[in-house]
Amino acid sequence: MSHTRFEGINFLECEVKEMSPDLENLGQGFKCIRNDFATYIKGRKIKMECKSLTSKCWIVEHGDNLAGYITLMADKLTSEYSLLENEGIGYKTFPAIKIGWLAVDGRAKGVGSRLLEWAIQYVTNDLANRVGIRFITVDALFDPDTGYDISGYYERFGFEHVDIEHTTPSGNFRTMYFDIKSVIEQARSLRQSV
Repeated sequence: MSHTRFEGINFLECEVKEMSPDLENLGQGFKCIRNDFATYIKGRKIKMECKSLTSKCWIVEHGDNLAGYITLMADKLTSEYSLLENEGIGYKTFPAIKIGWLAVDGRAKGVGSRLLEWAIQYVTNDLANRVGIRFITVDALFDPDTGYDISGYYERFGFEHVDIEHTTPSGNFRTMYFDIKSVIEQARSLRQSV
């Protein structure tokens, strides 16, 4: 893949903006390692999901070129383990926000990190202040035919496997979660030290 389209761009400083479902030609020239991720952003499905309010999409662009996108939606995290037992919470189902799609143009180095970090901050700073949310979830894609496994990428950001005893997926996904309380407590601690 040629790197000239996004060469020299520091995506950690780029704006993440909400995608308008009325945009025409969104994703033209978008090259992703997984063709289904490119097809999703170029097609009607993402626009229908946004208009029906079942999903919201945010994008990073450079000029008119799409560098990456992320979708978020309401979810619940269900675990056979009592994840919050040490806090006196015996539930096994928790409110969550799900990352539906996270896709980047292979030439846009750093945009995936930018989108994922943005999503964690958005959920923590904006959404958790309005409704009960404890976790961010993702179904990390695993393709046994090609060996594609994105779960290690999410682990680098602090995501954990829901089923810790069976990290080998039975299907094409590994459900993972991120506890936003740690980010909230870290921000609170920083404010108190100032």
